[in-house]
Amino acid sequence: MNKNWGFYKARYLLLLIFLFSTHCAYYNTFFNAEENYRIGVEKKNNLTSQEKISKDIIKNFEAAISKSWAVIEIYGDSNSWADDALLLIGKSHYQMDEYVKSQEALEQFLQKYLKSPLRSEAELWLAQTFVSQGKIDEALNSFNNLIAKSTDDDILADAYFNIGEIYFSSGDYALAIDNYQKCIELTSSSETAGNAQYKLADAYFNSDDYEQAVVNYEEVLQFDMPIIKQYDAVIQMSNSLMELNRFDEAEEKLLNIMQDQRFKPHYSMIATKLANMIEFKGDTEFAVDKYYEVMNDFPKSEGAAMASFYIAQIYEFEYGWLDSAKVKYENVKKTYSKAQSAEEASKRAGILTTYLKIRDDLKKDKDDIYKLEHGDSLLIDSLVVQQDSSQILDLEAESGQAQQTEQESGFADTQLGGFGEEATSIDSVQNQQQGEQATNRPKQQKTAVARSPEQVHESLLKNSFNLAEFFLLTYQHSDSALIAYNNFVDNFTDSLLTPKAYYSIYYILNDLKHDTSAADSIKSIILKRYPETIYGKKLSGKVVASLEKDNKDVTEKFLKAEDMVEHEEYLAAIDVYNQIAQQDSGSILAKKSRYATAFIYENYLFDIENAIESYALLAKEYPSSDQAKIAVNKIAEPPEEIVISDSVQVDTAATFSKPDTTESRNPKLPLEDEP
Repeated sequence: MNKNWGFYKARYLLLLIFLFSTHCAYYNTFFNAEENYRIGVEKKNNLTSQEKISKDIIKNFEAAISKSWAVIEIYGDSNSWADDALLLIGKSHYQMDEYVKSQEALEQFLQKYLKSPLRSEAELWLAQTFVSQGKIDEALNSFNNLIAKSTDDDILADAYFNIGEIYFSSGDYALAIDNYQKCIELTSSSETAGNAQYKLADAYFNSDDYEQAVVNYEEVLQFDMPIIKQYDAVIQMSNSLMELNRFDEAEEKLLNIMQDQRFKPHYSMIATKLANMIEFKGDTEFAVDKYYEVMNDFPKSEGAAMASFYIAQIYEFEYGWLDSAKVKYENVKKTYSKAQSAEEASKRAGILTTYLKIRDDLKKDKDDIYKLEHGDSLLIDSLVVQQDSSQILDLEAESGQAQQTEQESGFADTQLGGFGEEATSIDSVQNQQQGEQATNRPKQQKTAVARSPEQVHESLLKNSFNLAEFFLLTYQHSDSALIAYNNFVDNFTDSLLTPKAYYSIYYILNDLKHDTSAADSIKSIILKRYPETIYGKKLSGKVVASLEKDNKDVTEKFLKAEDMVEHEEYLAAIDVYNQIAQQDSGSILAKKSRYATAFIYENYLFDIENAIESYALLAKEYPSSDQAKIAVNKIAEPPEEIVISDSVQVDTAATFSKPDTTESRNPKLPLEDEP
């Protein structure tokens, strides 16, 4: 019996060892999963608001998920740790911003484990996935249901905190404050209370209650919070004190944490904030010096990048040094690629790049016009024949205005203007051949201006309009925009863009400046000169939705064609111009399209036959237009060749007198429908 008892005792001990080792195996697996999750959350909490979750952090959450699934798959979904494991899977997916996967795991948990003590926690996380997916009503219902039935104070505190977050995001700070305070009262977690205290302070700050914000930011420092959160609290506290003009207190708070080694990773940003405080007080030059000190003392740091950004803003908005501002904005990302201000700095640099290009192009246009007016006499004659010089910008008068405008800070995406109605002077191949046969003229030497007068003028038109659009649309500086639009309408009286420029002036005066008297005078100009344009019809009340849509479609086509011309896609542009002419034959855009087609054939494709045909069609369809007058001159027969010989006496006075317009200037139009 003793022998048998020994045998059974041994077997019993082996069974106990097996059960214990099995229990420890899956417990240890889940324990490791929880540890991976904890490390991931800790690392994530130390990220700044601008930093993305790193691959290292993601690996922690992925490890938590894989080990939790191992607990369920190896030991079954009914083992004592299975519900914990599935909940951890849902939470880990949430931490990686995988909200749909998180929702699926949490809903599976609630369906599977009806009696689990973790159900309230699962319901809380499920509601949070609704918030993250923008399902706000569904989230609020879930949080309120949880509050109504739960007796766990920590669960209730978390629910109140999340409701506070919803109201904070919507800008309802009063309700946010109420829910954050309830959270602080109920929670036993120092971390939760600290987070709620911080958001409570933010809510007061956003409500402009800076006194109360200072009190609550000070409270945050009493909690055991991550250093990044404490640093943020001190910075926001100093911002609140600055708003209250308590600069000495703000400086003291910042200098105190500069002495604390725990904040060493943030020293560069603290130094930048101190310099920013000097700027805030109005001492701009001293602030710039301090920003440069930060860049020298803390190179390749977040603070140096922010200092460069602040200098760029001063150069742009205070001094109007736009070239230097652009360089400083570009320096932000070079200094510290992960800088909080890097994205905004790149955006500003891009805006300034576009503006500076318009500015430089305008300068080149004006320089070329000056050369044309004071340089090559042949080019001067060409310019004067086709356009009265009084219509060209008075460069001396405008130089002062241009300098003032360039110092205004306002920039926007621009649209290319239309082909101008100003005449385009060209030498047709036929006329050139006839001229070479008639005279033994020496070859023209290379001119100082590479572009033709017409190309210079067209470029000046577009860039002048683009500058006005820049100031109005992006920077929203109405005064600068008004100067630029007035400059445009004064110098380009018959452009496709002139009605739009007038309407923009009307908009600025009427809608932005509320100067109804001045706006009415512009309105009368539009109604008198451009009654059939979309702008004239808008102001007269004749516009209907269909008309607006049709006009928009045609305008978009016209701008598309212009873009094709810019990219030298000439035949494609001609196809679009022809579509416009056929679709809306009575409009200004149709007339412009006919002219643009002829212009392309003549100047870019050197297809004289099609150019003549296009000019002829333009002259026939729009006989009373300025473009038709140009077209008639383009396709006119050249004077008959005069051959002078020794045996023939020629009356030179008769030979070089103005030809009879009824004969030699009578155009022969190669029209398809000509009988």
